Amino acid sequence: MKGKYLKYVLHVVVLIGLVIAAVKYINGEEVLQALRSYNYAFAPALLLLSALYLAMKAWRFIRLMRPVSDVPGNVLFRGYVAGTAATLVPGGVAARAGLMNQAGVSVAKSGMPVALSSILDQVAFIGSALVAAFWFESVRVPMLIVLSILVLLTVIFLFPAPRRWLGGAAAAIARRFKVADQWENFLQHGREVINARTILVALAITVAGLLVQVIILDFSLRGFGFSVPYATLFFAYIVPTMLGRLSALPAGVGVTEASMVGFLSTSEGVDPDTGLAATAIFRIATVFFQALLGALVYFFAWRGENEKSKQAKS
Repeated sequence: MKGKYLKYVLHVVVLIGLVIAAVKYINGEEVLQALRSYNYAFAPALLLLSALYLAMKAWRFIRLMRPVSDVPGNVLFRGYVAGTAATLVPGGVAARAGLMNQAGVSVAKSGMPVALSSILDQVAFIGSALVAAFWFESVRVPMLIVLSILVLLTVIFLFPAPRRWLGGAAAAIARRFKVADQWENFLQHGREVINARTILVALAITVAGLLVQVIILDFSLRGFGFSVPYATLFFAYIVPTMLGRLSALPAGVGVTEASMVGFLSTSEGVDPDTGLAATAIFRIATVFFQALLGALVYFFAWRGENEKSKQAKS
């Protein structure tokens, strides 16, 4: 019965995520105007690069899962991609752990790789944004504030006492909700995943993925006749995306777009209308299109609980 409920919950979350992507990114007069005026000669490359980015993130997830699971790579790949639309729903990233559970991987094992997939994105964004602070005065103050907070937290957790307190608090919460055994298993499997080789490879894939996103932004602008230096494009992608993630809104909707338009206008003189249109195309390619791909994989290529039986037969 539990598996039956999980199946329906995943159905609903994926559909809600896809609806959110459609409403936010292919709705509105500015989006329609962008779609009408874009040079579609760049569209095939744009969509292929977007699919490549999603594939790279799935490959990273496979690498993170390898220390704790021998489930075939194609199952992990499809499971990760299938959860893409669900991540647009607040807390929807947990759907990937549910998909892995359907494939026979317990939440205790998949929990750390799922969490690290998001954490590594944040690490790469914050690191890149801190680099941007040295070149762009407009983002220097907020980035230095973020750096100060990170340094403070690092110093605090260098001492054993805060680590013990945090671990004790987490264990107490787990006992309160009667999941102490699952928490211990999570920590045990987490230690297996967090090793230098696995993390460095995953971080390298993350950085390469960011570069692919920058190229997508380049093609989004070229479709409107603008060519912007890649150094500026890199920061025009990194800083607004990080601000959107910190906003806690689904995919940073609103915050990311406004920041990206403002950054392009002040840094390279891209007029606001073109900046808004290019940003709309970029977000359609990187959010809606990837959510659509994920939903297609979920409904047509993911077998749910049958993934376990298929592996058993093979």
